[in-house]
Amino acid sequence: MNRPALRRTLAPAALVLGLAATSLGVAGPASAAPAAGFETLRPVCSAQLPIAHPGCAAGTSYRGAPLPDGTANQVVQLSGVDRFATAAAIAEHGFPEADVAVLVSGEDRHLVDALSAAPLARSLAAPVLLGTRDAVPTATAAYLQQHRVRAVLLVGGADALGGATAERLRALGVTSVARVAGADRYETSRDLVALMPPAAHGWVASGEDDHLVDALAASGPAARLAEPLLLVADGDPLPAAAALTARGVTSTTVTGGPEGVAPEALAPLPAPQRAAGEDRYGTAAELAVESVDRGLDAEDLLFAPGVTGHLVDALAAGPLGRATLLVGDVESSFDVVEAWFDTFGSGRVTAVGAVEIDG
Repeated sequence: MNRPALRRTLAPAALVLGLAATSLGVAGPASAAPAAGFETLRPVCSAQLPIAHPGCAAGTSYRGAPLPDGTANQVVQLSGVDRFATAAAIAEHGFPEADVAVLVSGEDRHLVDALSAAPLARSLAAPVLLGTRDAVPTATAAYLQQHRVRAVLLVGGADALGGATAERLRALGVTSVARVAGADRYETSRDLVALMPPAAHGWVASGEDDHLVDALAASGPAARLAEPLLLVADGDPLPAAAALTARGVTSTTVTGGPEGVAPEALAPLPAPQRAAGEDRYGTAAELAVESVDRGLDAEDLLFAPGVTGHLVDALAAGPLGRATLLVGDVESSFDVVEAWFDTFGSGRVTAVGAVEIDG
């Protein structure tokens, strides 16, 4: 497929930054044959998975998100009163049946710990939910209880999700709790990737605080394609390269420009190719086009906040597995959105968190 040129015209909807409330739906049991009109999720568990996944043991299939109905300009809003409720609303949409969840910190300073979690979560047919160091927020607890989730994988160390969080999960009926946490963000990322199924292609992003947004934009495509998303350190890229090779990766999409992942960090990666724009919004668009080139539906699009302070919404939306555009309050963001609609048309657009669509 030739990569289309994005160009600007009038978009069919206006985008604003706001926050709308939504409520959780009613849980349904997992099923052997999910209903027509919904995604079917089948977990793939490695022998190294530290939690007991009921679905892997029983060969269970799960009902996932509704499939697009083919209607033009369809809008789905997934938002809550706070970031925890937004993550729960995303989980209810994408994972209405679940035995397992992945829990990450909802605090901005720990955002980096979970950047590689979305592909693993989707491979487990599990949503990404948010917690805090010492508590399980109300919306997170409600999802776990309503769905009778029995296994939770914590991502990050005790400073991100402490011992009290694990105890609270057990009080909610979770019987299998385990943690993935390395000595630093890069080792945590490699440990998550090691639990992924093998893949021929991988995605690499900077682990530096100023460039984390690039990994968020790549998480949806990586999750849909069941491919690893790995953080690479400019000063020591060899462990990342080894982790990708161990999963069978032979080609790599590098997210963002050289100010994020330095040229010298590319050399050891398997067949690296950059996807980068002039800013975070342009980079997200390049990653989205790359994902369409590799098989994702261009008319089933996710809008996530690209503004610092709301990036966590994109983290929770990654397991939905959709091409993702970041939305902000700058002209370049709107230019990218308008160009996308002009090039690909508009089918279903799912807006999460602080992004609202005013049609």
